[in-house]
Amino acid sequence: MRTVPKWVNKIHEADKVEFSSVHTTCFSPDGTQLVVGAGEKVMVYDPRDGALVQLLQAHKGAVHAVAYCGDGKKFASGSADKNVIIWTSKMEGVLKYSHSEAIQCLAYNPVTMHLASCALTDFAFWSADVKAVQKYRVSGRITSCAWSSNGQHLAIGLASGAVSIRDRLGDETQRITRDAAVWAVAFSKSTLLVTDWNDTLSFYNVQGQQIHKERNIGLAALSISLLGALVLVGGVGGWAVLTAEGVPILNTPQEWVWSIIPSPTFNTMAVACQDGTLWCYQVVFSTVHGLYRERYAYRENMTDVIVQHLTTGNKVRIKCHDRVQKIAIYKHRLAVQLPERVVVYEQGDVEGMLYRVKEKLSQKTECSLLVATSDALLLCQDTKLVMIGRQIPKSWTVPAPIRYVKVTTLYFEEVLLLGLLNGQIWQVEPTDGDSKMVLQTPGSVRCLDVSASRSRLAVVDDASVCRVYSLPTGELLYTEENVSSVSWNSWCDELLSLSGGGLLSIKAGHFPPATQPLVGSVVGFQGGRVFCLQANSMQTINVPLSHAVHQNVQQKLFNEAYAVACLGVTALDWERLGMAALEELSFEVARKAFQRSENIIFLSLIDHLQERFEAGEKRAVITGEVLAYRGRYADAARAFHTAGRDERALNLYVDLRMFNKAQEYVGEGEGLAALARRRAEWARHVNEPRAAAEMYLAAGDVKRAAQLMAESGRRDMLIELARKLDKGSSESLRCVAEALVTAGEPVTAADVYQRLGDYRKVAQLAVSAGEWSRAFTLAREHAECRRDVYLPYAHRMAQENKFVDAQKAYHMAGETGTAMRVFTILVGNAVAEERFSDAGYLHHLLAMQCLDTAANSNNKEKENSLRQYAHNERLARIYNAYDAVHRCVHEPFSLSQPDSLLNAARYVLAMLDGEPPPGVAKFCLYLCLAKQAKALNANALARQMLDKLLGLLVPQKFQESVELLILKTRASGGGEGRDEEVAPLCWRCRRHVPPLCATHCPHCKHVLAHSLATHEVLPLVQFMPSEGISEDEALELIERTPLPDTNNKEDTGGAEVLRIDHVDDSGDPFLDKVDEDDESGVVWCSRQALLQLNPVSVVVVKRPLLPTLYYRNMLPELPAIACSHCQNLFYAEDYEIQLVTKGHCPFCRHTAEEVRSEDEAGDDSLFNGSASTPGSPSNGHGSWR
Repeated sequence: MRTVPKWVNKIHEADKVEFSSVHTTCFSPDGTQLVVGAGEKVMVYDPRDGALVQLLQAHKGAVHAVAYCGDGKKFASGSADKNVIIWTSKMEGVLKYSHSEAIQCLAYNPVTMHLASCALTDFAFWSADVKAVQKYRVSGRITSCAWSSNGQHLAIGLASGAVSIRDRLGDETQRITRDAAVWAVAFSKSTLLVTDWNDTLSFYNVQGQQIHKERNIGLAALSISLLGALVLVGGVGGWAVLTAEGVPILNTPQEWVWSIIPSPTFNTMAVACQDGTLWCYQVVFSTVHGLYRERYAYRENMTDVIVQHLTTGNKVRIKCHDRVQKIAIYKHRLAVQLPERVVVYEQGDVEGMLYRVKEKLSQKTECSLLVATSDALLLCQDTKLVMIGRQIPKSWTVPAPIRYVKVTTLYFEEVLLLGLLNGQIWQVEPTDGDSKMVLQTPGSVRCLDVSASRSRLAVVDDASVCRVYSLPTGELLYTEENVSSVSWNSWCDELLSLSGGGLLSIKAGHFPPATQPLVGSVVGFQGGRVFCLQANSMQTINVPLSHAVHQNVQQKLFNEAYAVACLGVTALDWERLGMAALEELSFEVARKAFQRSENIIFLSLIDHLQERFEAGEKRAVITGEVLAYRGRYADAARAFHTAGRDERALNLYVDLRMFNKAQEYVGEGEGLAALARRRAEWARHVNEPRAAAEMYLAAGDVKRAAQLMAESGRRDMLIELARKLDKGSSESLRCVAEALVTAGEPVTAADVYQRLGDYRKVAQLAVSAGEWSRAFTLAREHAECRRDVYLPYAHRMAQENKFVDAQKAYHMAGETGTAMRVFTILVGNAVAEERFSDAGYLHHLLAMQCLDTAANSNNKEKENSLRQYAHNERLARIYNAYDAVHRCVHEPFSLSQPDSLLNAARYVLAMLDGEPPPGVAKFCLYLCLAKQAKALNANALARQMLDKLLGLLVPQKFQESVELLILKTRASGGGEGRDEEVAPLCWRCRRHVPPLCATHCPHCKHVLAHSLATHEVLPLVQFMPSEGISEDEALELIERTPLPDTNNKEDTGGAEVLRIDHVDDSGDPFLDKVDEDDESGVVWCSRQALLQLNPVSVVVVKRPLLPTLYYRNMLPELPAIACSHCQNLFYAEDYEIQLVTKGHCPFCRHTAEEVRSEDEAGDDSLFNGSASTPGSPSNGHGSWR
């Protein structure tokens, strides 16, 4: 730091030769006015040039104090005339108030803007909103005063050697006692600085406690003020600049200094002297600093060293407690030169900012440069370089004064490059002690720097010329003018930064530099950041490196361009580098560039192209692909053509919808058709469906044309196209039909499919349209349609909870497994819910389905299906009969007659084969037989059944009724019963069979026929045509009416004649004696016997795949019939009653109307047209019918 006189004035008394003593000065807050109290005058100066702005003469005594308010709107002056005058910033007096004694000092509160005015023994606070000024007495003469920075405390210095600390209300809070008079006090933040006439500076807090060591300043202070962190002191003998801790930095002898005040905005200060001299000094701070890469060390407050990391912005402060003269930093070492010694610090951790004292070297010699290396310190003294801190000091002498020192490494050795005044560059090796001249430059060296690879040296001379040399050879490579400082990039060997003439230049190799405005000097260059010294501060500037990248790219130096780009460029620069490298097939650089810009598309492209290129693909083809991606389509097409790959050029132009250009690369015939299809695709994508369809048709692609017409809703075009196509174009017609379905024209589509003979599609369309009558018709007429019709119908019935119909439909569709699963569930549910009639009906349906399956199966499967039929038919009869038995046992009342219930129970027992089927309980059968036998007075049968009941576990609910029945039966005794009346009659042999024998006659082995309405034995006798008589002939003979026999008729004259010799073979075989050896139990009828049968008394039972059964009714007056659907036998009267009361057959549940429609329609009339389908189980009811 140094001070330079800016201007000086001698102030005289008015009309007198004597000088006026200048007692006080102050600056306005903006630094534009300097207010001076000299003699009785208040003078306002312009501090820039010392011009007197205004002379204010309002006091009648010497002006002892002036003070400017912090808001810059007013200032005050106090005089020996006991008055205080308030002036505006325009130098107009606005207020005056007085004390009883001479004014000694003034001070404005920095927060409240109140003015504290101090006379000899009292002080007062003044503000614009307070009219009356209250004064406070002080014991002692007041010499000075100062406010704390927060405006809470006022320190008053007294001539008695005390300092009184007051609060804002004027009350004393603390008192400090010194050994000598106190003439100047000031606050530095919360620290009170006190000077006394023992030449001592002391430090206190607001509690009156001393906090720092006292300092002898060599002056009896009269004024103290603060210049930043420095302390300005003026008094008897001159003025001085001190550090914040009181260490002297600068001393200037003067005879008597009343006031020393710094400017708040400019680096200037005013010094007022007893002899009338008013000095204005310019304060110049010299920069003491050092830089190593991104670590910058500089001096602050004269005694502190700040180490700043320029990249992260982190800082650390090192307090040296003495004036810092020189700083050197290198790697982990920091050297600080103080007036008496050199302190060496070392970095505590590699990446951190912690520095510890390593050693202290006593050194009082002044030097021009301080240099630090890894393990040594060197001082430059003119032409001499001295190493200190070693047991055996080393020194080197060079021919001319040393101007610049650069510490670097050459060939793995640490060396110093010295730039001399005579232009020479010397190399000094501190370790070995060797030195030599490396280069001779034309001018005096100002600065120099070495590239990162240590291959080039840049030297700037006093003529502002930068010369770049090859360090190994000394060859001059190039020069740059108007340069004041230079620095190589520490990360990239090609980049050089230069500053000078207000510009910053970035030069890459031999290419022209790029410039930008810069105020200051470049001192470091790292990556994309330039470290620039501007005035007294170091700035980090991010510089663009795009120009360097582009310069290398233009010369196709992609590796060099990539190295520069890695220092920091924009994503667009990476894209440009990647594109340029890719065009030249420099895949590695292009990949790295696109990775930086995160361009996934081009990264995938590079992998693909590199793989093809390494596989032997032509370079021209790869180049064409790159050009196509770049949008240079014509160049890409030419590259493909050059490589003989016209198809790629064609695909390129087709993708671009440039069909006219594409025709240049396509041949005749198929190629043009393919191009037409692509053009149609384009028209389709641009929402021109009609044009696209016409293009497809022109190209012969009917399928796509039809699909497009359907998607765009062009039904008229589709219908017209279907009419134009002939049957020979079956594939095209099929495509058109599919498109018609998509477009919502199923009727027209069905017509097209019918033209093609594809009845399955027609059936599917009918099903999808819900036209079931037409679908069932197609299924009857075309067997291949059955699955397409019945399977959807089954799904529909299942969704509508019509499971029986669904099961039938599954069977008709051939889904035997699904049909069986549905049947099993339905039967299980019916049995579990005790709906045995429904269970019988379901088994009958399954039996009929087994017959259908057998009709379409081979011999082995046919036999199995017929066995299944017999099994299910038996279960159907059992459940059908058991339903009445179960109701009789479990319901309190039964509408059935006792004989019907006895017949039903007896029939079930006879049909059982081993274990009864699920749900059928022998207990119910025995109980029902016992009850009905008792009701019919068949006591023996009743006792027999009760004996069987006793062998079973009787349920609790029936215990009482069974015991009562046993008592009643035993009470009847062994009297005559009607057991014979309840025994069945065999109409073949005319004998009664045992009561429980209900299936075969034990005498003649004849199979008894039962009515499935009442389960009584029908008066039917089974017969078979004799051998040699076919079924058709037998039926014809039965239907034929017999002629009267006249051949053997004789005239007896009215007399009755008995002839023994005449044999009549026309006898009735049904009346013949039964042959007990005949196990068949069937009557065999000859032709004559068949002819003699009355057709009315014959019942024929015909079931598919089963032998036809013939029965003769032995009681024609009680006609019996067979249901036309299930072919089961009934009394005609009972059957008619069931049809009337229930509306259907009691076994198969078919109505008379359905029977008639079946006779007209055929086998699968269940689904014929709109005929009613089988009913579904309704909620809350026990059966389907």
